[in-house]
Amino acid sequence: MYSISSLLEKLPVVSHSRMVNRGFGVWIVWAGTLEDSIVRSMRDFGGRMMSEESNQAYWFFFSDDVFRVVSRLEIWARLNPMPVYIQVMPATLLVDYNLGLSLKVDGEFANQETSLPTEFDIHIHPKLADWIKAIAGLELEEVRTPTGISKSGWLSLIPDQSLGYDSLQSWYFILIPVGNPSDKDFIKGWRSFFSEVQVMLQKLGIQYITSEVKVILPIGSFSLLRTFLRELLMLIDRVRTNEQTEEVSYWPSVMALVPQMNMSFNDDILRKVNLDWDKLTPDCPHLRYRDAFLLGDDFAVNEVRFGSDQENVDGWCHVSLKQGVQDSRSSAVSVTISRKVSVGEYEDCFYCGMKNHSPDNCPSRSLSGLDPVVWKQLAAIDGDKFNEGFQSIDLQMQDKEDLVDEFSKILNSSKGYEGVITRALFSINSISQLRTLYMVWRCRGKDWPLGINDQGPEEGELIWSAYEALRNRFYNEAETLIKNAMIRFSRSYQPRALMAFYELENGDPDQALFYWQEAERLCYSPLQQGYFVYLQGRMKEVAGEYGEASDLYRKVHNICPEWLEPQYRRAVCMVKMGFAEQAVTLFQDVIEKDPHYFNRAAIDPELDRGRLTVLQEMGELWAVAESEAKEVASGMDTLSSNIAQWFEEGHEFADEANRFMDRMNKLAKVKNYVAFRQLISGIARLTDEIEKRVEYEIKVINKKLEIYREELLDVQREASWFPFPKLLTEFNSDFNYCADKIYWIKTQQLNAAETFRKTQRYLNRIDDRLKKLRKRLVTLRVVRDSTLFIMLLGRSFVWLEVVFLGLALLCIPLLIYYSNNFHSNFIIDMIIRQKWEFQKGLILILSILALAISAFRAAVVFEKKKRELFLIDDGKDDD
Repeated sequence: MYSISSLLEKLPVVSHSRMVNRGFGVWIVWAGTLEDSIVRSMRDFGGRMMSEESNQAYWFFFSDDVFRVVSRLEIWARLNPMPVYIQVMPATLLVDYNLGLSLKVDGEFANQETSLPTEFDIHIHPKLADWIKAIAGLELEEVRTPTGISKSGWLSLIPDQSLGYDSLQSWYFILIPVGNPSDKDFIKGWRSFFSEVQVMLQKLGIQYITSEVKVILPIGSFSLLRTFLRELLMLIDRVRTNEQTEEVSYWPSVMALVPQMNMSFNDDILRKVNLDWDKLTPDCPHLRYRDAFLLGDDFAVNEVRFGSDQENVDGWCHVSLKQGVQDSRSSAVSVTISRKVSVGEYEDCFYCGMKNHSPDNCPSRSLSGLDPVVWKQLAAIDGDKFNEGFQSIDLQMQDKEDLVDEFSKILNSSKGYEGVITRALFSINSISQLRTLYMVWRCRGKDWPLGINDQGPEEGELIWSAYEALRNRFYNEAETLIKNAMIRFSRSYQPRALMAFYELENGDPDQALFYWQEAERLCYSPLQQGYFVYLQGRMKEVAGEYGEASDLYRKVHNICPEWLEPQYRRAVCMVKMGFAEQAVTLFQDVIEKDPHYFNRAAIDPELDRGRLTVLQEMGELWAVAESEAKEVASGMDTLSSNIAQWFEEGHEFADEANRFMDRMNKLAKVKNYVAFRQLISGIARLTDEIEKRVEYEIKVINKKLEIYREELLDVQREASWFPFPKLLTEFNSDFNYCADKIYWIKTQQLNAAETFRKTQRYLNRIDDRLKKLRKRLVTLRVVRDSTLFIMLLGRSFVWLEVVFLGLALLCIPLLIYYSNNFHSNFIIDMIIRQKWEFQKGLILILSILALAISAFRAAVVFEKKKRELFLIDDGKDDD
């Protein structure tokens, strides 16, 4: 349970009040995370957060704008359900003598408690019913009091969804220079300073009028008021600082913020404002306490002492920036959209959103394909160059009557900033253009956004001829061909999809919507279905039916959840409805997934109603990204040196990483949100890849060491049998080098860059020396094997030779002895007569025979003996 008492206990105690003002207290309890849009809306409608805890907060409002903001939130909750409980009750603001704020809340509310809500719910105290009845479109109905809530007869708020419930907070800011308008120094100083003010007003998109030297400008919201005062005070501080070193651009002025109070925007405002300008402090914005208290924590409220009316919240004070407040919430990209782009006599073009032409005359009709390069080109431009591009567009179109023709020339031929900006402008709504229909017809993919890139060939002729006829504005021919295709292919979505574009360009949006609904019914993939629902949403959007368009875009998102385009269009619809604060969260979600949408929002002419609010809130994204990018850029030299420390020159990964670092160095010079994000993610990815590569290389090193060790052992085993060890001096030197380096690597910590790099160098040398050892080992093996063979052969030969010699010596005596027992024989007689010559010949023959037999035997037993003697494994030998 969440208790309101814990919030009230955190408020400071005010024993003596300097000012007391009755107003409205708002107790908010939420489940999960409270959307930032709720906080922004409360602040922009004049709310001040008085106390906050986890999942609950207490706000105070001076005016009945509290009912307008909770009504807007109620309407918003119907589009986007959220678990929030809001209770509005009477409350009293207490201001002490140090201008500290506290609250007084009746005892009936002080002990309330509630559990976390499951849906959006608003309870209004019955004492506030008369305030609500005075606001058109708001109704109340009785509800059952939940457990833990005071028994006061709470009422539920029911707003009319068709009404806007805009804030009534609006002011005029008046700036009057001090001095004599006819003085030369006055003229020079004021003109110089006001030129600086004009630049600021143009940046913020604020109109102004001048009466003599007095400047009057309207302020329509608290968000704009905060931004304007912050910019103005920083401008004054800057020109004061530069006064001593540069040409004088400062002139003191008195300034005040007065409620509009139904006053017309003209010179009579000065006469109607009851304020003694001569008593105001120069260069300090003066305003009512009730407005100053709502500016936020960046501003310090200072009292003035020129009257007694300051003792109530409608009295006057002046504000200044608190010490240490920086320009952190200024607009991320100050973009002034060209008037030629944002102003025109037509309704929003279905194809591009501009107002200076009709859909059938849109320059985008000549484009083909979805080209992502245009967003890369825009991302390569500094943010401050966007204005230069728009200014070039205005200059080129000055005094030109045919704006469409000029846009087409810039679109197709210009290579400057204006060309990039123009191509990006016509790519914002590329999904709703004819070129995307052509791609959807040929698409083989099943889902957005990647599926659209899977393109097949054109199939059939009739529908493509109809497409070209429509694209070239041959409407009669196109109509005939499309109708024939609809008859011939009654179950095909293609002719109906094209007929919708035909009806669109002929001014019948209802029929176009009908045919897209028919195409949706006949299509067969999520990509096609999502596309046609998207086109229906776009049609509703340009027709001003933003709620229905938002619902259709949400439906597209459900069909294709990875597709960001409908998310962006839904955010644009919220801005057009006046929910710019709520749209910021959706913009941020889309930008987080694809940074290119930041630049798209910066130049989108359809965001005109809430552009300042969106860019102001997106300024924090810019500031964070820029800060991180600067930090990353400052460490890029270190990262480059780390790459050189870890990897040898010529290493495959080092060369690739150095090329990537060259691209990152170029990116670091671009002041663009996309460049910031790409730099941050790119360096983070490279750092991670370096770590992974080092880990991989260490594993490879360890694996190589095992292989080298085994090879070295084989070399040692083979070389140990070499019969002439004194001849192996150089061989042993290489062997010992490899063994020493392998042992050194094994005993080192490879996670250190110097050791890792030295290890890589040693591994290359070990590999080279092992190659030499393997080559020399071939010679050693030949000598070793030859020696073994000769030894085997010699041993067999000696024994056979002894046996054969013995036989040869016994042959002649035995022959003589046995010849006496036989008759005389010619051959035997001849042998006996030539016994010594015969014996010599017999010895020679037997020696040759012994040698042959020994060689044969040595060849037979050689491999077996070699394995036995050198312990060579059969498996290894076979390998």
